[in-house]
Amino acid sequence: MKNTQLIPALLLALASIVSLNAQETQPTFQDFLAQFPKAELPYAFTAQSLQTQLESRPATKAARLDWNFYQFLPELERSAEFSSMPVHPEPVVAFETAQYHAVVYNLARGLARGNKSYTITVFTKEGAYVGTHFVAGVSADNLTSATIDQALNANVVEYKVTWAKDYHENGHIGNSVTGLTIIETGKFPLTTIGNPDQLQWANRTASNNLNLAEMK
Repeated sequence: MKNTQLIPALLLALASIVSLNAQETQPTFQDFLAQFPKAELPYAFTAQSLQTQLESRPATKAARLDWNFYQFLPELERSAEFSSMPVHPEPVVAFETAQYHAVVYNLARGLARGNKSYTITVFTKEGAYVGTHFVAGVSADNLTSATIDQALNANVVEYKVTWAKDYHENGHIGNSVTGLTIIETGKFPLTTIGNPDQLQWANRTASNNLNLAEMK
């Protein structure tokens, strides 16, 4: 009889221990921020550095954000729906201001390592989600440089990329970028509600929005 009563008690105790361990392993917002190297503002993604990434295509893979931190990036699922290719966010850098935390990551897709799509997600100091924006990036056809200032505003320049030989016929091996032609410039706040596949500039047309989205 005593053994019959003891077994349920042991099972309840074991279930409580498992539940407590599960709670302890859940990452906190500070754990999430710790995945990103800290940097000071202003911070720049220069046209030259992006061009170098496109031409050199680093052979080593960048570290990817562990899946259990995806919960802090609510736009990832919607962004994944924008393309049939899976997303593998790569931590780049984190900023802190008087009012906000912000993290930047490369919204990596597929195996094209020269392509970069840098996205910034902003939170309050308490960790509440504010918004997400595509901020800089590069593909074979377009390059978008950006400087992020202390107020979390982005000064952006979009370029058309010109290659020595047609990229889509010859690829990057034995090829080089011969010019960057400015398509458009803009400045916008990163603390507004947004998503990584739509860059809202006051003077940007709907067709240009679609062209920029295609590079991701």
